[in-house]
Amino acid sequence: MKKLLSSLFTLLLAVILHAQEVTVRHELFVSYGLAPIASVPEPNLPVNATVNAPYSTNNKKFSGTINIGYLFHVSDPLAIGISYSYNTVKRDIVLGSSIPLAEIKNTCHTVMFTGKYTWLRLNQFSFYSRAGIGLMSVKKGKMTLFEPSSEGLDSSSTTMENDKCIAWQVMPIGVEWNFAKHLALFAEGGAGSTGCGMAGMKILF
Repeated sequence: MKKLLSSLFTLLLAVILHAQEVTVRHELFVSYGLAPIASVPEPNLPVNATVNAPYSTNNKKFSGTINIGYLFHVSDPLAIGISYSYNTVKRDIVLGSSIPLAEIKNTCHTVMFTGKYTWLRLNQFSFYSRAGIGLMSVKKGKMTLFEPSSEGLDSSSTTMENDKCIAWQVMPIGVEWNFAKHLALFAEGGAGSTGCGMAGMKILF
């Protein structure tokens, strides 16, 4: 028992001493992400009575993402935190191989727990990897008709209630330029719900 307590005390002391070596404890960031990847739930589309075939969606288009987040350094190389992202997704509504008959637009709100590990520092530059997982909330869509005369297709027959899906992000390569005492610019490359490429600014303190 004494040996166990002694080991725990030694481990705690090591953690405290290591924490005192951390030069930056907090990061606040804002960024813009390009080409997000996500599996968004489909709307509930009606069946066209004339040809007895269901409408479907095609040509999914995500906007870029606006991201804000906070990271806390539990050690000098490792930080954990939370992020929020906002973007929209548009999809064409078609009947078989028809031209687009309408468009449905949804707004997406994503919250993720994220972790960052810095594996190289060179003067003012830091190189790191980051990953996260969380939940995307897809809000009820708004439909715009291109063909108002399309039988069986209107805003009352096309519904998409608020829904949720899993969100994820993997950024193997990230670079941070600490150009001022408490400010840094950064860029990341990878894939996920907040973009395949991301760039922004951080406040470090």
